[in-house]
Amino acid sequence: MSKKYYAVKTGHKPGIYSTWAEASKQVSGFSGAQFKSFKSLNEAKAYTANQEKKEKNSDQNTLIAYVDGSFDKRTKIYSYGAVLLKNNTVIKELSNSANDPKYAESFQIAGECFGALNAIRWAIKNGYKELSIYYDYLGIEMWATGQWRANKIVSKDYVKYFRSYASKIDVSFIKVKAHTGVTYNERADELAKRALKK
Repeated sequence: MSKKYYAVKTGHKPGIYSTWAEASKQVSGFSGAQFKSFKSLNEAKAYTANQEKKEKNSDQNTLIAYVDGSFDKRTKIYSYGAVLLKNNTVIKELSNSANDPKYAESFQIAGECFGALNAIRWAIKNGYKELSIYYDYLGIEMWATGQWRANKIVSKDYVKYFRSYASKIDVSFIKVKAHTGVTYNERADELAKRALKK
């Protein structure tokens, strides 16, 4: 198994850590934490020392995603919606639904997780270096940062995929209140509900 270095740019104590257990303590419960894993120490050092360059290029490299999930108890279908923005302009909307029983037992939480993962995957595929995820279900951040233990299959798989993506992009999390008129959160909810009917 190859050696990994965990670089924490924004957290309780920024720095470079040799184990995920150490690094997770620095990002656990820290809203807006930024961290990545690297295969070389030099890459990890460059990441933590790259704040000035990051700020200089942030306009072109930063993406915002609002994500939400939904669930139909009658059909046992879960779904997600995601709205991706750059410079306050919507550049992409994502939505989909599925009915895998191992995920459906977690109701709309499955949709919330897949919404976040698909937003991250889209951002990576399209060359973005940073993504801020606005969510209304706390598990999206807490499982990713290690503050909540992943017990069910949906949260375990969410953490597994999140960690594989986190080495390729800086992800930060921002909590919003559900159903309080936040425009793009409401739009993500609408997309998720529409996806249930596809």
